[in-house]
Amino acid sequence: MSQLTAPELLERILDGNRRWAEGNTERDLLGAPSNPLEHQPPVAVIGCSDARVPPAAVLGAAAGAIFTLRLPGHYVDIPVAAGLGFAMTSLGTRLAIVLAHEDCRAVDAAYTEYTTGVPPNLALAPLTGSLAAGLYRAGGATSVTDAIDVNARNTAENLIAQCPSLRQALIDGDAQLAVLRYSPATRLVTVLEESITP
Repeated sequence: MSQLTAPELLERILDGNRRWAEGNTERDLLGAPSNPLEHQPPVAVIGCSDARVPPAAVLGAAAGAIFTLRLPGHYVDIPVAAGLGFAMTSLGTRLAIVLAHEDCRAVDAAYTEYTTGVPPNLALAPLTGSLAAGLYRAGGATSVTDAIDVNARNTAENLIAQCPSLRQALIDGDAQLAVLRYSPATRLVTVLEESITP
């Protein structure tokens, strides 16, 4: 069986999400090995740590199909960039997805800090300060909803900047970076960016 291309993987991911939204429990291996001892996930998801957004489930993927990296607000730090680099260079990952979501509490707090200059939650202040600075660098946001999308695109740009393996794979045409937003209310994803390039 031939390896699925990144665009084919994204199409299968979107189909999997539609199944999830309809209540269908069928899961797709996305071309990953069915042997649980083999670790070759073709898709990496950089997502928020929100418990309402389990990446494999909402994207209709089977165990072993997705390499998952999660922090509040899908923040990119050195371990996240290194983890994605590992997936790209050692595991054969070809599609990287930034999975944002509606009602993101981390982005909500960052937007509050962006608009007021005061962190609403001191425990999250180092994170929200960084996310708020990203909103500022991107030209701002007009609402929390807008901030979620701006932050998702910032995450993609930060991944390209901080993960040389991803950047080179995108330049060489060996990988794809997409940005999706999930709605816990509808259970559906919206494609914000099908393919971001350096």
